Amino acid sequence: MNTSKFSAEFELNISEIQKLNKMYFKRLYKGRVTVFFILIVVAFLFFDFLSLESQEDFMKWQLKSLILIVSFFMFHYSFVNATCKFFFKCMKKIAVYSGLTGSYKLNFTSSYIYVNSPLGAFAHKWSQIDKAVLTKDFFFLYIKDKDQHIISISNKSDKNRNMTDLITFVERHVMHITKM
Repeated sequence: MNTSKFSAEFELNISEIQKLNKMYFKRLYKGRVTVFFILIVVAFLFFDFLSLESQEDFMKWQLKSLILIVSFFMFHYSFVNATCKFFFKCMKKIAVYSGLTGSYKLNFTSSYIYVNSPLGAFAHKWSQIDKAVLTKDFFFLYIKDKDQHIISISNKSDKNRNMTDLITFVERHVMHITKM
């Protein structure tokens, strides 16, 4: 097998999509939702500041702002978690009832692993693979990065997947596969 021409593409099934959303996008969207809520609080404080008319109003504004900021920091994790749970429940239902599953793909080339979805895309080099594990049901690629992602690929027989080519490529050109 020539490494310069290796290419494989796998569409993900529903369980793989759910794992992918949980692994990659949950933390990413928590950060985005947090930034969104911070922008809302800052906009509220700014527009409230513009409506000040006297020194007494300024003192009231400072007190309101302090209370708002303290309460935001006390409760923002709850807001962010609730918003993200709602978002991912909606994505789960949309993925089940629409053709959205076809847009979740793993692309393997001779130098990169691409994780594509409607929520975003990531690319990993093969050199980032820390460990490869093959079980009866799944093939796991452990990626060494700050988030310690795990790419899990189902071994269930899917006519569109040529798992043997991928496993052979990883075994020959990337690293030894631990078989369990």
